[in-house]
Amino acid sequence: MAPPAEVFISYARTDKDRVLALAAKLRGAGVSLWIDQGGIDGAAQWGEQIVDALEGAKVLLLMVTDSAVRSHNVAKEVVLVSERKGHILPVHLEPTQIPSSLKYPLAGIQHIDYDPNDQDESLKSILRSLERIGVAIAPAVKAVAPETEPRPASVASAGSVTERGALAVLPFDNISPDKETDYFSDGLTEELIARLSLVSEIDLISRWASMQLKDRKQDTRAIGAELGARYIVGGSVRRFQESVRVTVQLVDVVSNRQIWGNTYKGKLDDIFDIQEQVAQQIVEALKLKLTFSEQVSLTKRNTVNAQAYDLYLRGQDYQYRLTKRSTEYSIQLFEKAIELDPRYAAAYAACSSAYGQMYQWFARDEKYRNKAQELSFKALMYDGNLAEAYTAMGLSYFIWGKLPEASASSRKAIELDPDDFIAQWTLGRIHFSQGEHEPAYALFKRVIALKPAFYSGYMDLAQTCDQLGREDEAQVARGELRQRLPVYLLQNPDDARARIIHAAMLAEANHKAEALSEGAIALELSPNDPMMLYNCACLYSRLGELQRALDTLRQAISGGYNSFGWMDHDPDLAPLREHPEFKALASLRQSTTAGALSEVRPAKI
Repeated sequence: MAPPAEVFISYARTDKDRVLALAAKLRGAGVSLWIDQGGIDGAAQWGEQIVDALEGAKVLLLMVTDSAVRSHNVAKEVVLVSERKGHILPVHLEPTQIPSSLKYPLAGIQHIDYDPNDQDESLKSILRSLERIGVAIAPAVKAVAPETEPRPASVASAGSVTERGALAVLPFDNISPDKETDYFSDGLTEELIARLSLVSEIDLISRWASMQLKDRKQDTRAIGAELGARYIVGGSVRRFQESVRVTVQLVDVVSNRQIWGNTYKGKLDDIFDIQEQVAQQIVEALKLKLTFSEQVSLTKRNTVNAQAYDLYLRGQDYQYRLTKRSTEYSIQLFEKAIELDPRYAAAYAACSSAYGQMYQWFARDEKYRNKAQELSFKALMYDGNLAEAYTAMGLSYFIWGKLPEASASSRKAIELDPDDFIAQWTLGRIHFSQGEHEPAYALFKRVIALKPAFYSGYMDLAQTCDQLGREDEAQVARGELRQRLPVYLLQNPDDARARIIHAAMLAEANHKAEALSEGAIALELSPNDPMMLYNCACLYSRLGELQRALDTLRQAISGGYNSFGWMDHDPDLAPLREHPEFKALASLRQSTTAGALSEVRPAKI
């Protein structure tokens, strides 16, 4: 008995001709599918055969047209699959307004536009999405003619077989006249790493490990030894206005010999073609065999709008500077990118995270966390397998106090991208909030390994080590923080968050006057912020200013601070725990609304 088809095509009878044409292309690409060739609306009844086919399929491929969304039988199929939590992939054959009856079952899932003027690219998008869902793509094996054309000399010189070994992509040098375009060269580096990470035969060095070598001038053998890489990709980017030139080389560390190299010139609009060519030619130079899925993945484009892409890269550059001003600016850049490409999932995800940061650290305005949640859902709607979208959703759930959902979203992000340090940081803070210090410790260690410049990780690790009795490790983490913060504050003097952390470091070193001064500056930079008030209360507690700490803590709670799980485990407040006024603060907890009590915000900035 033949196994059931993996894909069920749902469509309206009036669309039969174009749907059958697309179905033939899908079959030709190796998709196992079931389709009622009489047309769903023309069937005598919505019967057992159709239900059996739906039950056996991995995904319902919904051909969206005006006729289809008005079809009662199409609606039945969608509802049946939605109720059993099956996969649905809507493919829009024409611009269509989704009716209210279908909005719920189609909410939060990826939609694909099928462009009749670019059918090959549209077909690739469908195949990519089907494979992500778990559909096996098994194209017919074609006979391969003997190679009559010689390979390019740069590739052939590598020998008939390329030895296996790890590959590192180093940050591209920015040789542009405008050094402010570092964000662009860094973005190209990360995009290339992301593409190559999809190839199973490549043992790729973590992008964060590679990015730590930015501006390091060493020979390839020294870098290879440091990273444990056999092959190194390096290059340069020169951008002047709308003109771009990218030079790339692939080097064998052992022989110190260039295997392949090329220079690409074009306009900003050509950048996607350049990225695709570089990734494919590196794969060819290493003589790797790609699965069909990997071949398709290498051509994936998150956007086809070069201006939107440039704005997105600019926004990312500002986003994790973690100042209020930089976060606000990143939101403006991401929103402009979305305006230029309303289906740009990565821009929605980044904008969601930026709004989450605004709510988390700078302003307790409900519109910020509402926007964070809304945009994370939109990111997943346009790309259901985007790690950054799950990262954004994890942060969104966290600031709403929905910890199980926040944890699940963050874990999904890490599953899709093990190098996503923000998802791991969020998950670590969830564990700490619940008193689960061992898993929090492991996650914060991973965050620092992935992103050594991310100073918040050291603070969280130090506090976690305090709870675990690992005093030596806590001191090492704080030592790293003490070294990094003064230089950072010279560059970012208006960063209130970094100020209060620096104040805590000074307090620990018994520099009381300087610590109080830094705390006062932090409060001045971020007045009436309940998070800042809470952190100042912690500072005063550490410095022995107990009454001042209690008064400030009361202000923080009255102003909206309600992360009581964190407060109960925060070692900075240990001197207050037996104080009658601290115990009396429990009454303030009881007066907090039930909705606010259920919210667990990040409790330390």
